Amino acid sequence: MKKTNMFEKFMDDNIDAAYRFAFTYAKNKEDAEDILNESVVKALRSLHTLKDPDKIKPWFFTIIARTALNQIKSRQKIIFMEQRDMETLETVTDDYSNMDFAQLIAHLDPKYKAILVLRFLEDMTIAETAQVLGLSESTVKTRLYRALELLKREL
Repeated sequence: MKKTNMFEKFMDDNIDAAYRFAFTYAKNKEDAEDILNESVVKALRSLHTLKDPDKIKPWFFTIIARTALNQIKSRQKIIFMEQRDMETLETVTDDYSNMDFAQLIAHLDPKYKAILVLRFLEDMTIAETAQVLGLSESTVKTRLYRALELLKREL
């Protein structure tokens, strides 16, 4: 099977998972779609670099993660507030009693959120998760443990 046909079949089978993963970075529909579209274009352009067709999912999810991070960096803006403005903000207490998993992880740092999504929602192994995120397996294990601890505290 040609690589382009294989990629097309992969996308047919995994488009929802890829969108969900992009959405964990983007936090809105339009940006997630942009990330996914740009990732597909990048994947098609670099399909010749895919050495092992069995590793297409981690390979493509790596492209999504890098594309999302590049987009976030390019759009990131810092807003500085004066101390007097900070004092006028109301203190809000969060209530997580009616939250589902997606809402709960939305409050986490992106480095933890991506690991939770890949590990539990996409059923990737620790090794595949490490490959997608460009981290060592021990770093993924540590961040996974910390993310689960943070979720436990939230609950």
